[in-house]
Amino acid sequence: MAERIEAMPTRAARRPQGARSGAAGRVSRATAPTPRSRPLRVPELVVGVVLVAGCALLAVMFSSRSNATTTVVVASRSVARGSAIVAGDLKGAEMAGATTAMVRGRNAVDLIGQIALVDIAADSPLTQSLVTAARPLLNGEALTSMALAPGQVPPDLAPNDHVRVVVTSVGVAGETQATLLDEQAIVWSVSLAPDGTSTIVTVRGPISLSSAVASAAKVQLARVGDH
Repeated sequence: MAERIEAMPTRAARRPQGARSGAAGRVSRATAPTPRSRPLRVPELVVGVVLVAGCALLAVMFSSRSNATTTVVVASRSVARGSAIVAGDLKGAEMAGATTAMVRGRNAVDLIGQIALVDIAADSPLTQSLVTAARPLLNGEALTSMALAPGQVPPDLAPNDHVRVVVTSVGVAGETQATLLDEQAIVWSVSLAPDGTSTIVTVRGPISLSSAVASAAKVQLARVGDH
């Protein structure tokens, strides 16, 4: 009986050698995953290159623009308020930055003969807001403004037009009388009133014209020729 027991193979001995090695191979493959190669994302790479190139181009353009200069007109000497601009008052200068409001060098001739509205210091850039084509008011002259409805002012009235003023007065009995004033006036400015319907006209003329317009019940302008 003892010899029979010794002759019986154990459970480990009965297991086939190939099966044991196969199981070990399966465990090895399960515990050691195969590394994957990360694919190259071409669209994102292209977008990045384009953005970098675009930023570099913008930087170059901004640098070039900031270094660009423009020839503008500046005062070669001090110009007193009310003085007429002459050629000797002007010179050109190169300036960078915001120069939109300044008079360009090629337009310097347009400033000759205009009147300085303020005192202009030497080397100051000139703008159209500093000068005017109109002469300063003389002694006894005044600027008179009036708000006129459609029909009371010529539709194409413009600055420097010559006009006569028609005033309408109301009598004691309520009767109206229109009078053409003798004084001739020159249109100083024309603009639309805030209400969007009336036109504000400012004329240059004698002081007596201002008092006549102020006391009138109605005012109308008539454009006349330059005498």
